[in-house]
Amino acid sequence: MKRLFPILLISVLSFSLAAQNTTDSLFRVLDRVIEQKPEFEENKKKEIGALYQQLNLIDSANQVERFLVTKKLHQAYFTFNYDSAVFFSRQLLEEANRVGDKAMINEARLRMSETLLASGLFAVVKDSLEQISSAEMSDSLRVKFHYLNARLYIDMGNYYQRSFYSEKFSHLILAHLDSALVFATPDSRIHYSLYGLRAIWKNNYKEARDIFDDLFGRFEVEGRQYAVDASTFAFVYGALGKPEMELEWLLKAAISDARLANKEYVALRIIANRLFEQGEIKKASHYLNVAIADAKSYGAIQRELQISQIQPLVEAARLDLIEKQNFRIQTFALAVSILSVLVFVVLVLLMRQYRKIKKVKDKLHQSNLALSETNAQLREVNLIKEEYIAFFFKTNSDLIEKLDEYRQAIDNKLALNKVQQIGSVITRADIKRERETLFRDFDTGFLNIFPDFIERFNALFKEEDRELPYNSKQLNPDMRIFALIRLGISETDKIAHILHYSVNTINTYKTRIKNKSIVSNEDFEKEILKIQSI
Repeated sequence: MKRLFPILLISVLSFSLAAQNTTDSLFRVLDRVIEQKPEFEENKKKEIGALYQQLNLIDSANQVERFLVTKKLHQAYFTFNYDSAVFFSRQLLEEANRVGDKAMINEARLRMSETLLASGLFAVVKDSLEQISSAEMSDSLRVKFHYLNARLYIDMGNYYQRSFYSEKFSHLILAHLDSALVFATPDSRIHYSLYGLRAIWKNNYKEARDIFDDLFGRFEVEGRQYAVDASTFAFVYGALGKPEMELEWLLKAAISDARLANKEYVALRIIANRLFEQGEIKKASHYLNVAIADAKSYGAIQRELQISQIQPLVEAARLDLIEKQNFRIQTFALAVSILSVLVFVVLVLLMRQYRKIKKVKDKLHQSNLALSETNAQLREVNLIKEEYIAFFFKTNSDLIEKLDEYRQAIDNKLALNKVQQIGSVITRADIKRERETLFRDFDTGFLNIFPDFIERFNALFKEEDRELPYNSKQLNPDMRIFALIRLGISETDKIAHILHYSVNTINTYKTRIKNKSIVSNEDFEKEILKIQSI
């Protein structure tokens, strides 16, 4: 038993979910067909127009044919427009009287009674039915006759809603249903429909459920009769305490009514009532407005009265819902306004803080840039220092070695008492060659630090004014002046002393070079200082 309970619980939940999915699907279909109502109504009008043309083409002498087409027109108008249905029911009776056929006259009277019943003219309908002799009818008309009598007392009972009338009408309803079943063809659709209705009035709802289940299982019910039987089946499920199944069959009936452009119905009104009871006010109001629009378009007073009983309640609830929504919206708007003010205050504070942080950040950025520039300069200075310290030691070492060689040579001459040959030792020293060696070593060290100096230097001139040294590791005299400037030696007298030129010569070289440059004289040395070290 313990194992069986979870299985039963899962089964119940699965069935509930499936039923909910079916209902949701039917609601979507209903909403879609309601949107298509103008299209369905236009098709109905075309059908009626075609019948009008057909009737106008029939000769007045052909009364039987006119009776048949008039009957089709009445049937088309029966659930579409009450006034036109009444008009053609009278026309049908006139055509039947012209023919003089009892069966036609009885059928026309029944159709007129059925039409008047939709408007709630119970006394008129009762008198009309009492004037009809069922003994002169065919079995099918007798079925319709007793069914209409049963319908009359059902509608009267629903209208008066008094226990005295209910008991009296129930007896008459069952009597007429029994009579209708006598003349109905066994195992026919109408037989099942009447038999199920009889079970309802005998309060045998389970039996009625089985009968209608067989009805929809055995027969392809079409047209308005589908909506009538589906609505009745829904009533059975409601009586059995199964609201999901009741709503499912009401939805099927309402969808059928909408597709057939029927305006005389009850299903959509009951659906709106059920939704109202479930608290779905907006949806209930929507369906109720559709139902009352159709009732007004149809023109039957009874249906308008039935809808007017619930409409004020639904509209009052809808207005209350709107007021609550408005209150929530106002509360939400106030909360949003307060929140907006707080957000604005926070944003102002954040902007102030951001500006302070940005100032600090900008200062840090400037400091970082300055520090980076200083670091680069320090790296360059260190590189120059390392390169030229090595250059200094090498040059001085070479000079000391040469001086030592001269000293030994002079000492040897003095030891041998060859004083007159000392002059030849001194003349062997080629000062010019030594200076060139010094410049060559300087150029090598400089280009090790600034390897693209020659290329960057030439980029400051037009192509025809550019000069390339004989050796890629050697500078020409013009370049050597600005190489010293790049190393930070900007005083002209120092440059002249190092290069063994006069100050005027250095100034002349600098002016000549700057004049050939593609940049201004004032910016030339700035461009030289921008040349990067490795």
